[in-house]
Amino acid sequence: MIQIIHFFVRQRLFINLLVVMILLAGTRTILNMNREAFPNVNFDRVSITTIYPGASPDEIEQLVSIPIEKELRSISGLDKVNSYNLENISVFVLEIDPDASDKKKIIDDIKDGVDATVDDLPANAELPIVEEITFDTQPVVDVALFGGDGDLEDYRKLRQSAQKLEDYLYDIDGVAEVELFGYRDREYLVEVQPEALRRDRIGFNNVIQSIGNRNLNLPGGVIRKGPNEYLLRTKEQYRNAQEIAQTVVQANIGGGALRVGDLATVIDAYEEPDLLERFDAKPAIIMKVWKKQEADMLVLADTLKDQLKIYSDTQLPEGVQLQYFNDQSRFVRTRLSSLLVNGGIGFALLAITLILILGFRMSFIVGMSIPVAFMVAFMGMSVVGITLNVISMFALVMVLGMIVDFSIVVAENGFRYMEEGMSRVEAVETGTAEVFWPVTTTLLCITAAFFPLLYMTGIVGKFVWSIPMVIILCLCASWLAAMFILPSHLETFARVKDVDRMEGSSDQGNNGGSSSGGLFGALTDGYSSFLSFCLHRRYLAVGSLIGVFILSLVLAAAALNFVFFPGGGGEGILVRTRMPQGTNLETNLGALKPLEQLAQETLPPEDLESMQTRVGVELANPTDPAPSEATHRGTLILNLTPVGEREKDAGDMLASLRKATEKARKEGIVHPDLSLDFRVQEGGPPVGMPVNVEIRGDDIETLRKIADEYMTYLRTIDGVFDVSTDLEPGKLEYRFDVNEVKAARSELNVAAIATTIRAAFDGAIATTVNEGEDEIEVRVRFPDRARRGEENLRDVYVSNNKGGLVPLSAVTDWGAPTPGYSMINRLNFRRVGKVQANVEKGTITSAEVNQKLIDKFQDIEKRYPGYTINYGGEEEDRNESLGNLAVLFGFAMFAIYMILASFFRSLILPVVVMSAIPFGLVGVILALLAHGEPLSFMSLLGVVSLAGVVVSNTLVLVQFIINRRKEDSDLHSAVVRAGSMRFRPVLLTSLTTVLGLIPTVYGIGGEDAFVAPLALSFGYGLIFATFITLVLVPCLYLIAEDLKNFGSALLEKFNISLPPAPGE
Repeated sequence: MIQIIHFFVRQRLFINLLVVMILLAGTRTILNMNREAFPNVNFDRVSITTIYPGASPDEIEQLVSIPIEKELRSISGLDKVNSYNLENISVFVLEIDPDASDKKKIIDDIKDGVDATVDDLPANAELPIVEEITFDTQPVVDVALFGGDGDLEDYRKLRQSAQKLEDYLYDIDGVAEVELFGYRDREYLVEVQPEALRRDRIGFNNVIQSIGNRNLNLPGGVIRKGPNEYLLRTKEQYRNAQEIAQTVVQANIGGGALRVGDLATVIDAYEEPDLLERFDAKPAIIMKVWKKQEADMLVLADTLKDQLKIYSDTQLPEGVQLQYFNDQSRFVRTRLSSLLVNGGIGFALLAITLILILGFRMSFIVGMSIPVAFMVAFMGMSVVGITLNVISMFALVMVLGMIVDFSIVVAENGFRYMEEGMSRVEAVETGTAEVFWPVTTTLLCITAAFFPLLYMTGIVGKFVWSIPMVIILCLCASWLAAMFILPSHLETFARVKDVDRMEGSSDQGNNGGSSSGGLFGALTDGYSSFLSFCLHRRYLAVGSLIGVFILSLVLAAAALNFVFFPGGGGEGILVRTRMPQGTNLETNLGALKPLEQLAQETLPPEDLESMQTRVGVELANPTDPAPSEATHRGTLILNLTPVGEREKDAGDMLASLRKATEKARKEGIVHPDLSLDFRVQEGGPPVGMPVNVEIRGDDIETLRKIADEYMTYLRTIDGVFDVSTDLEPGKLEYRFDVNEVKAARSELNVAAIATTIRAAFDGAIATTVNEGEDEIEVRVRFPDRARRGEENLRDVYVSNNKGGLVPLSAVTDWGAPTPGYSMINRLNFRRVGKVQANVEKGTITSAEVNQKLIDKFQDIEKRYPGYTINYGGEEEDRNESLGNLAVLFGFAMFAIYMILASFFRSLILPVVVMSAIPFGLVGVILALLAHGEPLSFMSLLGVVSLAGVVVSNTLVLVQFIINRRKEDSDLHSAVVRAGSMRFRPVLLTSLTTVLGLIPTVYGIGGEDAFVAPLALSFGYGLIFATFITLVLVPCLYLIAEDLKNFGSALLEKFNISLPPAPGE
């Protein structure tokens, strides 16, 4: 190894050019890296969508979903099979096992299985569509076009503006998709008058067929005329509503004709809405702009804002307003700038510390490893596909102080040999070679601590994957810089006078622990005396530290709550609403309008940036794949100003709004049947609901009965609110029983009757008209007035095979409306019902509520045989993530032990080195208690990350003890000397790491609630672990020697000899 180091020390020009090349290549890489709020996460999900027009949820389940499930059963690698059976549609969402090795093969097997079911599906069902759910694109900004009172003319103006703006946005480079909400397709609506049909004895189907037969464009072959051929074509296509009205339905021999316009009103209109969009309490069309994967979010967002301003100033018609909102680039910019500022402050603190301790020249030499390591890491990040986002940037801040550790160790050792009188070249080479294997082993230990985290499963694991990867890349780069670049710079730039800065440690090594004065000299003298005192009372010292450790665990059990992901930094408030099943859009909108007014009155105007109301859709949790569209559902989205620009917390504003809503409900302002679910929109990985009870079984009524038990109990728990279930009764429905004998006598069948009913009330598409790029459907149905009330059913006449008209009441019977199913959900091939609830943070935690449920309903499966209960949502995510983290931590500990055992060639010394790891938890617990923070997954991740860093300090200390023992026959003196020599480097490396994290912990440059717990636990854990390293490890080393001597004496007493250890 000395020859390799010798080569790099003497190749100054090569090293300098290599550094320049690294800096240039790294800079170019940074400029080309995309910036995002959070990393792109693929949830490994596949959807299967099958449309079966006219089918009820139970028919969809039996005729579509179950046949597909039979094929899916045989496919290995599926973790969950969710199916949702609604009216007209079956939706599967398949979750692939995160541990599956060949996910592409699983997706291919799914497609093959679905293809095999096509022959088993109903004849009029559409072919199933299989799609992999990917997240390669990300939303950048939402654009609202709003204004008017909601009448047809106002909507027409909004729609025309949306069409033009959509084309305008697609012309912007980097835009992948423009998704429109509240945008209705144009259609020609033929409203047939029931009384006109009866008057002229015309069947409903005759009108549909006449329109379809008139709108044709058919080739008729060719005709030859002399040497030429001419194409034949029958072309009678509609061009406008007037031509549809002139279509002949029936004609007589006298030349008279009955036209569509005589039977119906033809309107150039828009399809009936399935959802309504509003912005700031006005009708709106919302446009969500998605970016291409390769597009930089900040650059694209700036371009979009500029172009939207130009469009608004030049092309927007009077009465239409334009506003962009939900600007994701703002969150990206805020978070990245926050971490950048915090990283800059941390770097400044680090630089000041190095200068004060090492001097400017040495600080510059050591600090050169930071940009070199970062540039190499950026290039590695680009190769593995990591973008600049909150997670990867935090990893860079986290590793900032650790990057210089290797360089400090190498520089300190080289200067020690310079002081002893060696030449610069010899001192640098000898010093670097001496610490090469300890530093390399340190790198391996830190890598072993972080490497298993790359294999964390679940959404959380994918979300934080870039943290260990970035740290490993940076540390490997800093190792390369310290081993092969730094020695050349030391040989070139170091001066003997710089040694004065290092004398604190060097003199102690040569003069039995005496210091050279100064701050570090005084600290080192005090430490040496304290260490000597503890070594003489090592059993008491170790016992005391163990007592502190046990006491901290007791405090944690008594005072620390566990929260999977703590709140904070809320960017908005989400209110999900539900009216009774069957409520139409207009009624639902009427119930939501008072809520809009309450929000505007309750929240401070300066804090409420914008308000979006969605009627007919309930904004779902990203981890819940269930379809959320229904006319009785709604969502109120309150977008708040950035966290740093407002004083009130989003949680406080939510509490105020909830209180105001309950008061308004009592006063009759808020609809009594409107159920509300309030939550704060926060950053971080998407996790399930705090309470999510999954009840699986066969009978819907039994599922409802069990769900009612859970809901009743949940409502009694303080701090639990928004209790709901998805086992809602369906809309009331009239069920027609066809008298087949009467129908046959009337020359009718069931299909003809059902088709006529559907066409009259829902509408039948007679044909399609092409106008430019648009395809406009021609829908034939009864007018709105004839589709209200049971009495209108008696106005339906069915045309038979002989052209006669038969009243619907003559061949069918229907009674009072009965409830059907709104949706039938299935999980892993069985029906499932869910009970969900939110918890009030600070009052009770999700874990506590779920434990109460487990204790309360221990016998639930015995009382309902054949029914199973699973506690999903956040509980399932937490158990999966914590269980996975525990297993990976175990692997990391074993890997570290194996590396240390190989390095020391001992089974005992690795235990001494690793003893400081659990004591880092003391610092974490005390820090969380002092800051009033709960224990969370991210803080536990900090504890796991701490292991490698603690071992790195401990390893070199033990190695120095071993080296000093070779020079000093007195074990006690050797341990004190080694501790004194390592005091400054250990303190300095820990100090640099902690100082780099302090700005992030306290949000000096801007808060980020997601990463702050990790920084807090890692930083304060390292502070306490540093003290443990400097006191506990030397004491344990002597205790290990005591045990070794005791064992040797015992063997000698019994005349037993053992073979020497390897290397002895």
